[in-house]
Amino acid sequence: MAILKSVENGVQAKSVIESFITEGYDRDHIHVFANSNKRAEDIADFFNVDASKTPGTTENDKGFFASIKNFFQSTPEDLHHQLADIGVGENEHATAKNDLDAGKVLIVAHHPAK
Repeated sequence: MAILKSVENGVQAKSVIESFITEGYDRDHIHVFANSNKRAEDIADFFNVDASKTPGTTENDKGFFASIKNFFQSTPEDLHHQLADIGVGENEHATAKNDLDAGKVLIVAHHPAK
């Protein structure tokens, strides 16, 4: 099961990411989504967490940290699949899309599949 939090800015993102880490989530299982590729990457790079992966991302597209993955939201279906892949429930997908459309940053934490 994944936990999804919506925030307005980087300061709030910092608080949520630190909270997830304190709760025992591994940095590799904390993902940042934003309606801007650059915004997601900047937040993810700063906190050394994932800026969720997308089709077409290559090793050359990664930022300073090798573990950071590029995020590009091309369609609502892509977002739907990305959220489903990390365990976000179907009932939360519409809220997530609406929050992204409103300019918010989504932070999702999950434990690895067993």
